Amino acid sequence: MAQQVRELAAYAATHRITIAVMGCRVNGPGETDDADLGLWCGPSTVNLKRRTWKVGTLRLPEVLPRLRAELDRLIAERAAVN
Repeated sequence: MAQQVRELAAYAATHRITIAVMGCRVNGPGETDDADLGLWCGPSTVNLKRRTWKVGTLRLPEVLPRLRAELDRLIAERAAVN
């Protein structure tokens, strides 16, 4: 999952966005709080959040497209502020 996220997010490297990928559903929620986007994995689902706001619990096929959408949204929001 971490390698897939790295490849997916490569286009956003110049935007200084942090993405945390954790494999633990016990510590993952708290450990991803400081990241712009955070993922923590369970046995069959992945949770996605923006900072401390939980976006949702996703099935594996849904994760990367939703992450891409959230990444695009975050980039657009930052561009609108600047």
